[in-house]
Amino acid sequence: MTKSKLEHLGSSVCVDDQDEKMIAALGDGNGIPGDLCSVIRTTGKIQGSTTGALEFFSGILMESKLTGSEAAIGNGVPCKLVVPKSGHNYRIRCVNVAETAKVGSGLTFSATAFKAERTVGAGTALIKAFIGQIALEVLTGDTVCEMTWK
Repeated sequence: MTKSKLEHLGSSVCVDDQDEKMIAALGDGNGIPGDLCSVIRTTGKIQGSTTGALEFFSGILMESKLTGSEAAIGNGVPCKLVVPKSGHNYRIRCVNVAETAKVGSGLTFSATAFKAERTVGAGTALIKAFIGQIALEVLTGDTVCEMTWK
């Protein structure tokens, strides 16, 4: 079964949920729980983290009591980002993988805003952008995954 919703993996972005640090922010109308986000300092709104903008990553968008885990957080609606901790597992959104990715495969920021993608190759830029490893096998067509933060 293709996994395209966070609920296909579990009920929360945080798998371990052990003393996680949260950041308050405002939705931008585009971010969906599980997305990789930064916070715009002047507005407090979230924006998608992408390749080349890694220095602006703030956290992973948490599910909302108002919109659940599959709908975008409305523009200006309060939301929370979890700041990932090394060794903790999280459920995040990723770009559609073209082939099965095994447990332990690397993940990095995607050129698609808010998403992660599987690492291929071992270039220096890719190593710097490495954010973690796949914790549960990802199949062709999956757009959500469980990962262990580096």
